[in-house]
Amino acid sequence: MTLVGHLHYRSDPRKVKLTYAYAAVAKAEGIDYVYFTPGRVSLQNQDILGWVYQDGKWLEKTVRFPDVIYNEAVRSEKLCPVVTRLRENIPFTSHSIGDKLSVYERLNKTSFQQYLIPTREVKIVKEDLSHFLNQYKKVVVKPLWGSKGNGVIIIDTLGENHYEIVSNDKTATCMLDELPIFVGEMYREEPILVQKYITCVTKSGQPYDFRLHVQKDGTGKWVITSVYYRLALSGNITSNLSSGGYTGHLDSFLRQEYAEEAYNMRCYLEQFGLQLAAEIDAVYDESFDELGIDVGVDAMRKAWIYEVNWKPGCPPSLYLELDVARNAILYAEFLANQYKYRNIPCL
Repeated sequence: MTLVGHLHYRSDPRKVKLTYAYAAVAKAEGIDYVYFTPGRVSLQNQDILGWVYQDGKWLEKTVRFPDVIYNEAVRSEKLCPVVTRLRENIPFTSHSIGDKLSVYERLNKTSFQQYLIPTREVKIVKEDLSHFLNQYKKVVVKPLWGSKGNGVIIIDTLGENHYEIVSNDKTATCMLDELPIFVGEMYREEPILVQKYITCVTKSGQPYDFRLHVQKDGTGKWVITSVYYRLALSGNITSNLSSGGYTGHLDSFLRQEYAEEAYNMRCYLEQFGLQLAAEIDAVYDESFDELGIDVGVDAMRKAWIYEVNWKPGCPPSLYLELDVARNAILYAEFLANQYKYRNIPCL
């Protein structure tokens, strides 16, 4: 039987969402499942002191090295040598996609170039920001490694060398010479990006975007797990759920915003997510198992890529937890079998 290892940075599986769903799906599909952290790996003995779900509870158990690893140990940098050694011998379902700029640069060489928002890294604040502001009038500044909408600001041109700076919690105005001070105080030498502002607002003027959650299934093919919209709270500039944004029934939202084009827009978003995921697989050395693609749609009904996340989390609908878990576990089994077939010694 295939043994799927779930590598995580949290020591207790009971404090991690979806672990029960993973264990339940694995049991139903005839697959063994173990949850573990890097610190519980014995490279010498090639075994793991992990957690397995048996008889209605989580039990500690020593097991052999798994056949495949579902990786969520994204905070275990100090234990990287262990993860590196595991990667040398065991297939991992997921891999880091890199920072926002590296994703941008890779996709800029593909057919999806037309959907990329003009972006550059800010190295000299006054020069780089003034260049973009002169060209686009309104821009977004965000951290290179940021997530969940944290640290995002909008800079809008009010007049010659006069700008408005807007974040989720405050608004200020400044002159061009003052921009480096404002930006420096906020980011404190953290690498940042500037990009053209894309207008994606509802009929009532609220910012929103779409999250396209795609996964690979048990045959190794990309499938749509969920498409949902994220609507910013009144007065906010970001629609991330973690920063106060909210969501609801997608079809109702599409009918409200796109009327008779609602069905076509849903199909457009789904196909966009599947095709972009396939393109990302093609331009990286590693294959991915799951992606969260954030897009905005402008007044011309064109999609623009905001971000691509390699660990998007579960969509905000309880009934989707088993869908996410089933795709993850079955793809892990598929990958383990592919790895075995590739490494069968020639007779």
